[in-house]
Amino acid sequence: MTTADAGTGRPRITRVDCRRSGSGYLAYAPDVDSPWYADLLVSPQATLEIDGVPHAARAVPLEGGERGFTLHLLELDAARGRAIADQLLVHHGELRKALAAARAELDGAPVAHGPGVRRELLGHCVTFCNGLRMHHIREDGAFTAIEKAYPGLAPALARLREEHETVSRALLDLDELLQGDGELGSAALREEFDRVAKGLEDHFAYEEANLLPALRGGSSLP
Repeated sequence: MTTADAGTGRPRITRVDCRRSGSGYLAYAPDVDSPWYADLLVSPQATLEIDGVPHAARAVPLEGGERGFTLHLLELDAARGRAIADQLLVHHGELRKALAAARAELDGAPVAHGPGVRRELLGHCVTFCNGLRMHHIREDGAFTAIEKAYPGLAPALARLREEHETVSRALLDLDELLQGDGELGSAALREEFDRVAKGLEDHFAYEEANLLPALRGGSSLP
């Protein structure tokens, strides 16, 4: 199960014993200090990997004082599809703002980049990367339900899953560049940043163009 760390927002992956309950799962925390339990109390979204397949889930606390949750797997209807479409645009907007903040930092930096500039850019990139990783993990889980409801989207979803991996590698490369000890000229840094930013914008645009019409129209739902 992947949850968002309650303190940092970073993805936290934990092996959790679950048992089937109707269409969902029950997960019990061994103690109140279980990190994943604390995460879900703050943000009830989780991604469950079941037999190698990711599923988006919503955690509802158990009643009667039991430490645990019922994990309801995402199922789409027309209203839920529209809500996902709206939330997708919200997330993309937040990620674009974080990307713009990093670009503004780079644009305002002196020609000779020093350690201070690197630290500022690295801080923006860490914030952005944590948000993007969590966004993509949750999307991968939601894609399972979306593909079931909209079989015609299978090729687009397969491409988006591959792009998630490509984007992750590109961000790791940028992170290594910022953390390196060698001299780093402004042209080299800007070229790498622009390459990553363009890949992300293309990814967001493709996702919006291919998913939003179906999610808002609901034409493939029973």
